[in-house]
Amino acid sequence: MKVLKALVALSAAVFTSVAYAELSEQYDTVEELMYAHQDYDSFNNTFEMLDADKPHYRLSKITVTNDLDDVVYYENWRAAVYGVYNVFAHTSIEEVTVTAIPLEFENLMNRDQAKLLDEQSITLQISREEAYDALASLIDIGSLSDVKEATEYGYQWTDDFNSVYYESVQPGLDELISELVQYCQDSCK
Repeated sequence: MKVLKALVALSAAVFTSVAYAELSEQYDTVEELMYAHQDYDSFNNTFEMLDADKPHYRLSKITVTNDLDDVVYYENWRAAVYGVYNVFAHTSIEEVTVTAIPLEFENLMNRDQAKLLDEQSITLQISREEAYDALASLIDIGSLSDVKEATEYGYQWTDDFNSVYYESVQPGLDELISELVQYCQDSCK
């Protein structure tokens, strides 16, 4: 009986430490994170590390000619927001510079002639503390890791974070943009 109790206690400790390890999915660099999550990739020109030491990187949402201006605008801001909050949630990096520039194709069948829409570029230079303050003014969070939750599909945005990641919910992406524009380098469109 003592052996059985010891096995139960040991297995509980092992499962607890495994669950803890899953909740602490951390990466040393932005490149490692982007490679692991595969949302943006240098292979298709949606991710480019501009300066690994600072770090400064470009993220690009894919758009096609004749997409609605509002769609391109919000997708580009979502790329910038992703570049800030995903990195702070999954790394110990203290400050980032994220440049979001839409990557336009004539159509999805012709991907050879892509161009970056530089005139719609957004560059945010922001610290971990500033990112926390901007978000905490809109939703209830205790830390920047609160923006993600473990799911059967890996780490996903929480419902609270989704309420500022999309423009069609409340408080909405426009409110988060209002908080983040003060960290824009040059002008944010």
